[in-house]
Amino acid sequence: MRWRSVWLAASSALVLAGCGHSTATSTTKPPPRIPADVAQRLAADADAVASATGCGARKPAARLQTDVIASVAQIPQRYREQLMSAANDVLSRIPECLPPTPGHGKHKGHKKKHKERNEND
Repeated sequence: MRWRSVWLAASSALVLAGCGHSTATSTTKPPPRIPADVAQRLAADADAVASATGCGARKPAARLQTDVIASVAQIPQRYREQLMSAANDVLSRIPECLPPTPGHGKHKGHKKKHKERNEND
């Protein structure tokens, strides 16, 4: 019952706060914008990371991080730390691909053994 009254009071306050001027005042500044070309490049990088799986996402994540660093001068100060932190975090969470282990290839050395056998016949 108590939560209901708190919710009603909060809703009433929001309704009253919404009454009055319906247009923004001239002192309200629009938020800073990231240039369209930078935003599109970073979005494409992020999409590449999202579409990759496992360690295959590491290369696109590194590209995203590199592009954020390269574009930092064009990114408004308001967004820089958040974008850098996100790019660094994504890259740090993706495991590195392990190099292939030697000797586990299919039929490794098969041709050599077959050739030696033919020479001995």
